[in-house]
Amino acid sequence: MGSPRVALVSGFWGQNIGNAFFNIGGKWILDQLFGPENVSFIQDQPAYRTFHKKITGNPPNDFNLLNYVDVDYVVLQGPMLTSSFRAIWENAFREYKNKGTKVILLGAALFKFTEEEKCSVREFLDEYPPCIISTRDHYSYEVIKDCAEFTYSGIDSAFFVPRVYNPISLNCAPYITINFDRWPEPDISINKKPFTRSATNNIDYYFEYLEYSWKLRSPRFQHKMSTLGKWQSYLGALVDFRSLPKEIGGYQIVRPEHRFNPHITWKIYKHSNALASDEPFTYFTIYANTKLTLSDRVHACVATLAYGKPAMLFTPSPRARLFERLALYDIKSCPVVLDEGLLKKEQENEIEFLSNAIEQISRDRTKSL
Repeated sequence: MGSPRVALVSGFWGQNIGNAFFNIGGKWILDQLFGPENVSFIQDQPAYRTFHKKITGNPPNDFNLLNYVDVDYVVLQGPMLTSSFRAIWENAFREYKNKGTKVILLGAALFKFTEEEKCSVREFLDEYPPCIISTRDHYSYEVIKDCAEFTYSGIDSAFFVPRVYNPISLNCAPYITINFDRWPEPDISINKKPFTRSATNNIDYYFEYLEYSWKLRSPRFQHKMSTLGKWQSYLGALVDFRSLPKEIGGYQIVRPEHRFNPHITWKIYKHSNALASDEPFTYFTIYANTKLTLSDRVHACVATLAYGKPAMLFTPSPRARLFERLALYDIKSCPVVLDEGLLKKEQENEIEFLSNAIEQISRDRTKSL
């Protein structure tokens, strides 16, 4: 019996480059388990495109490529466990079940964490059980820990990216990275001394970092529009007439945009020092060289932290729970830094779990032949 062949489901990098972060980290993990010559990327389901009503499933004329992959394992990653999971994936999972193709959920997570979502996901996985589940947050683990023979409370695969890519250095002035998409970039004031109590009234965040006291306030109209939905947040950004700064406290401000497609040029380049790319390595370089990242994008913070730099997250999304898995409980209130020793330990523990699970599955398969 030859080495197992593995298809790693991936894609939609242009509409959310953070997908690439955990796809690339996941590829490295699978390379360690199966050998790089046995692991191939394959495009994700078309229903995941931006602004699509996912509960309707894939487009009727879709080729259903994922139904036909001739491999031993299909690997899915990220927060794909949604209420629409059955509509998108049932046809493919039925084929895998009939053919004996095994499914691995790697760095998996729920999306909204509602009771309806939890029930629908459990019901689906009970009907089409994966062989291995490794989650990226403990909350998701508690929901689906009984849905596979081998389950583990792991970490997000993007935390493995530094094992893959060593960024180049940048010969530029020190900078901080500010990256906001759904939520508006806050107004920032800094001071060498702590602000007076009256000066911190009517603000959203206050912390001390990089030898300064920082106070941040989100523009109220844009924030309100963002709470209404994605389209409304873009409308709020369109009528945001602030002139945001190029630097603060002697630090340049670099503004990456994680959504390259659709390429909304006015939004991407509305403010100074903007940056956008349809490949992820540029972003790894930016986050690895930054002095601080402030962002509403989960994976902007993941990449920054993985490369040993401080980050602070601004989002109400429950998907941010992945940071708790690495004891980053304060990431929404102040900048935090990831313990390098803890990250290495968690990486090694996850690889060991996966390796043991694959070995046991291989032994069981050999016995059945």
